[in-house]
Amino acid sequence: MPPPLLRIENLCVEFGPSHARSRVIDQLWVEIARGETLVLVGESGSGKSLTALSVVRLLPSAAHIVGGRVYLNEQDIFALPAHAMSAIRGRRIGFVFQEPQVALNPVMTIGDQVGEVLTCHLGLRGRARRTRVLDALAAVGIDNPEQRAREYPHQFSGGMKQRALIAIALAAEPDLLIADEPTTALDVTLQAQILTLLQTEQRRRGMGMLLITHDLGVAWQVADRVAVMQAGRLVESAPRQAFYAAPAHPYSQQLFAALPRLAASARPPVAATEAPLLEVQGLSVRFPRRWGWWRGTPDNLHAVEGASLSIRRGETLALVGESGSGKTSMGRAILRLLPLAAGRVVFQGQDLAQLAPAALRLQRRHLQMVFQDPYAAMNPRLQIGEILQEGLIAQQLGGGPAERAARVAALLSQVGLLPAHALRYPHEFSGGQRQRICIARALALAPALLVCDEPTSALDVSVQAQILALLEELQQRLGLAYLFITHNLGVVARVAHRVAVMHRGVIVEEGTVNQVLFAPRHPYTQSLLAAVPRLDVRTP
Repeated sequence: MPPPLLRIENLCVEFGPSHARSRVIDQLWVEIARGETLVLVGESGSGKSLTALSVVRLLPSAAHIVGGRVYLNEQDIFALPAHAMSAIRGRRIGFVFQEPQVALNPVMTIGDQVGEVLTCHLGLRGRARRTRVLDALAAVGIDNPEQRAREYPHQFSGGMKQRALIAIALAAEPDLLIADEPTTALDVTLQAQILTLLQTEQRRRGMGMLLITHDLGVAWQVADRVAVMQAGRLVESAPRQAFYAAPAHPYSQQLFAALPRLAASARPPVAATEAPLLEVQGLSVRFPRRWGWWRGTPDNLHAVEGASLSIRRGETLALVGESGSGKTSMGRAILRLLPLAAGRVVFQGQDLAQLAPAALRLQRRHLQMVFQDPYAAMNPRLQIGEILQEGLIAQQLGGGPAERAARVAALLSQVGLLPAHALRYPHEFSGGQRQRICIARALALAPALLVCDEPTSALDVSVQAQILALLEELQQRLGLAYLFITHNLGVVARVAHRVAVMHRGVIVEEGTVNQVLFAPRHPYTQSLLAAVPRLDVRTP
């Protein structure tokens, strides 16, 4: 029997200073054969990402490996000098990081970042390198790769950034691919394409894959084996079919119980007893594209074109569509974080597009946003307590320092974190924990409307269920309205009263949850529903 491609033996990792360390990975044993996919699932903070970072020796400075070994093709990774790891990372092990905004270099074009891998590891230059760059971008579903290769990360949507990361990771044809939540920011159609791409590349090259995800539907599609982590320990590992047919550990059973399912909505539409809280009419958002005089006449990218919607107090309108369809641009334009090319945004009877800066600032306490990328949305130099107090201080709310500190503690508890977390910095939290902090910050000013841009995309299913329950409870208690931007149609069925479907900047269909999800009229909506991952076994 051939040796495994990757073998992790008794891995132990601790966090913190030597006098007060806490064990975050405890006696982990994992093997991955060549051509095999192991999917690692578990709640946020369970140690999944730290396990992946340990393999490539990219742990943060506060983390310490205190035991165990990692072997790649029988080569002891931990025994290599630091400089030798540059020949491992990117060439023998490709890595798709969880935070695309942080992983991409903001001052390099996407094409140069893919090309850098090809030059460093394969020695490609000139026309050969350029051809491989364009092929790599096209393979991950990036349209017009020749133009996109010249653009920078800030010009890409969240889903497109994730695709660019996957292109970089696969460029040098590694033996092992580690993918940390590679489909988190992607809509279901693109998710299906990416998973098909990963499986195709794996079969073509016999590549092993360690895939970290909180989506059990994704795990079902790609896994050969499933391993479940809880609080730093491996609590269950089994072949895919056996795991989905009868998960053995109580925690695994909890994950299945929390899984959002595409089912008929139990939330009736909100009665039209008063004027809408928010009414958007003919909204258009356009971005100028200037390529220089030698590349033709400058034009505009039509991100949103003539879109209209309304939301009533206490109502949740879900906005769905593929990555790059204009959902996030519309959400930001409603809050006037992006300029409007045309249209009206009427909130509580006032047209936000016509307000002076001072008046708009006062209105902003009533409209808040949960951004898609939690790490990029927070100042890395501020402690969490300071971040949560920013809005209170700016709007002169919350009383004195003691009252604001009490408010911060209550907000952290509301989203499932500890009051002591107020003294930590953003980089000390997992991706899911950072998303919870962003939700707490949005709630700090007790707004009337929340624009939630993929607020649960970084969360595992158990924490996702808690956050959705929290949002529902706050809506019922406070009468909050939500514009809920998401690609997870199971979440839509759980939280929404109505659904609007966006395609290439245009709202193509709108109706109740049951109308849109179970009797779609538009071909694009039908294609979205056809791409939803479904478990083909009977789950608990």
